[in-house]
Amino acid sequence: MEFLLAILLPISIWVFKFFGIPFWVAGIFLIPLIFLKKNPYWGKALALIALVLGCASLLLQTPDFVYFYPVMVNAVLLFVFASSLYRPQTIVEKIARLRDPKFSDLEIPYARKVTLAWVLFFAMNGCAAFITVLLEDKFYWSIYNGAISYGLMGLMFAGEFYCRKRYIKSA
Repeated sequence: MEFLLAILLPISIWVFKFFGIPFWVAGIFLIPLIFLKKNPYWGKALALIALVLGCASLLLQTPDFVYFYPVMVNAVLLFVFASSLYRPQTIVEKIARLRDPKFSDLEIPYARKVTLAWVLFFAMNGCAAFITVLLEDKFYWSIYNGAISYGLMGLMFAGEFYCRKRYIKSA
């Protein structure tokens, strides 16, 4: 559900514009995200942020708060991944151990590097999302946050998958 809403939010700019609906109504899209509690690491934080931003947009009748949602998602994920670097197991290692019971101790340094790579990704992606909020023309906000950022994330996943396969072969 959250993925669908994340895609619908930027697309709704065009739909709302076509039908003459003010974009602050898009705050409604953020309200259902309060049920996003599947992931104990970031689900509750994102649910609270979505609730606050969605309600603020609806109550104050301004879209400004809705535009900040992608920025806040990146900030939360940046915090989750960065803070895991200071724990015995990084978030990437935890995910890897869930998926692959044969995850070896030799792969821990690689998992730390991947976690750091994701920290850098979320920092840069969040900065780019923030810049699109500041731009007057929200066309760029909708294109970046509705398509480009997802494409970059897909490239990041694919690149990490490729590197992991090469690393595991050489280890």
